[in-house]
Amino acid sequence: MLVSCRSLSTVSLSLRAHCVSLMDANRTDWYIRHRGSDLRVESENLTDDLPLFQLQSSFIMHLNTFYTGLYALESVNSIDQYIKSDADGRLNIAQRSYTADYYDTASFRIHDYNSSSKYNHPVRL
Repeated sequence: MLVSCRSLSTVSLSLRAHCVSLMDANRTDWYIRHRGSDLRVESENLTDDLPLFQLQSSFIMHLNTFYTGLYALESVNSIDQYIKSDADGRLNIAQRSYTADYYDTASFRIHDYNSSSKYNHPVRL
């Protein structure tokens, strides 16, 4: 689920409205975070460094970054690094590359967006 940014206080005022975190729809304290280039689903309650966890599980959602009508998710703490899929279909974080292959694998469409909730917005990318 697309939810409120876990590290909102570290994001500039101009980007706060675009900052999001991705939570496991079945476990409310589990978020997608990155460690290096790997993406993992981990519990916020099991971390020994909550500020780092919150930073690594926060992303800026950009519209029209690589293609019109599609979204890109940039890491809050790794500027110019975006979530993308690799050749095996796994998601990771990678430094922006100005190539069609990078743009293709770092662009997402939102499906099934539900804006009825004030805090959590179920979304399928």
